[in-house]
Amino acid sequence: MPLRVEIIRETLDLIKHVDLKMRKKGDLSPLQLRALEYILNKNCVKSTDLAKEFNVTPATITAQIDKLVNNGWLERCNDSVDRRVINITSTDKLKKELYPLIDKTVKRYDWVFEVLTEEEQNQLLSLITKIHKNAHKVATQMKGK
Repeated sequence: MPLRVEIIRETLDLIKHVDLKMRKKGDLSPLQLRALEYILNKNCVKSTDLAKEFNVTPATITAQIDKLVNNGWLERCNDSVDRRVINITSTDKLKKELYPLIDKTVKRYDWVFEVLTEEEQNQLLSLITKIHKNAHKVATQMKGK
């Protein structure tokens, strides 16, 4: 079996295994957590900007934002310049609870990396970052075609 096929298969199996083991009903998805952190850091964003940032369709972002608004994490507000534009902003709940929730989530996933030394973890992070940047670049180029 070619090495790339084996890497892809192992990666997909790992993701499935981790997701099945760790996700509980009502948990925020990785996309939701990342979107919440992004919005908290930016303070106010448009859903189209979120879709571009996370390389997903506007419909996907809208569905996720709807859930987060309904659960009190985010709120929508009119743009002060253009009334047609709806901005997404953080709530007090997000400001108070996001980072403790991220810490809790990280602790729940720690077991995945226990077998790696710190040096191996640094290597893994470097490789994943490199792959992610390339995937983002390729996906952006494909959207332009």
